[in-house]
Amino acid sequence: MLKAVIFDDEFIVIEGLKRVINWTEKGIEIIGTATDGISGLSLFYSEKPDIIFTDIRMPGINGLKLIEEVMDTAPDTICVVMSGHREFEYVKQALKIGVADYLVKPITIQMIEETIDKIKKKKLKEQSHFSFPLNHKHEAIEKACKYIYENYNKEISLQEVADFTGLNPNYFSILFKDQMGKTYIKYLTELRMEKAKLMLQEGQKVIKVSEKVGYHTYRHFSDIFKKYVGVSPGQYKKVENN
Repeated sequence: MLKAVIFDDEFIVIEGLKRVINWTEKGIEIIGTATDGISGLSLFYSEKPDIIFTDIRMPGINGLKLIEEVMDTAPDTICVVMSGHREFEYVKQALKIGVADYLVKPITIQMIEETIDKIKKKKLKEQSHFSFPLNHKHEAIEKACKYIYENYNKEISLQEVADFTGLNPNYFSILFKDQMGKTYIKYLTELRMEKAKLMLQEGQKVIKVSEKVGYHTYRHFSDIFKKYVGVSPGQYKKVENN
């Protein structure tokens, strides 16, 4: 079940969205709502939802600023903008920061259902890339893989992951390679590169993608991406978006 939140300064909009869609049937649980950006951001940090539906114009922090902070912190979060404004600049900025969809009010049931279908397809695509087989794996390695997946966008070392699992780093390194068929660093790099490919396919800026998958310098990211994929990030993005 995916967890979702709704942010809108109109309470009637929030209540309407909650009632007109059978969210449970769609595999989504609405875990919270907020009527201003500051409360919304606080809810995001406390609940870590999979999906955020947000208005743009709200008190405190506007929806686009909120999404920027969310994407910097948790780039896998799916953000959907709901707005009464069709202005090109709003749409352009929303696409630039990586929103999944931009819905113009008044929002219909069909619009929401189409967006949900799009989100589910995106999730299935991600799972097909990252569904590493963990059946019958050592409990510590399962724990490690989950930790890596949730933190690949940060600077995480083998020592940190080993500490998280409670294993000696040397033993963890040997066990990880034995169980996963590849070293820790290769596993992490492959995950980052596959995530980067998906973000580039969505048209996100190369420099932003570099940061979102855990690289502090674009040059380092570009070198590793080219070695892994065979072309530069810029070339890959151009081909995928033509």
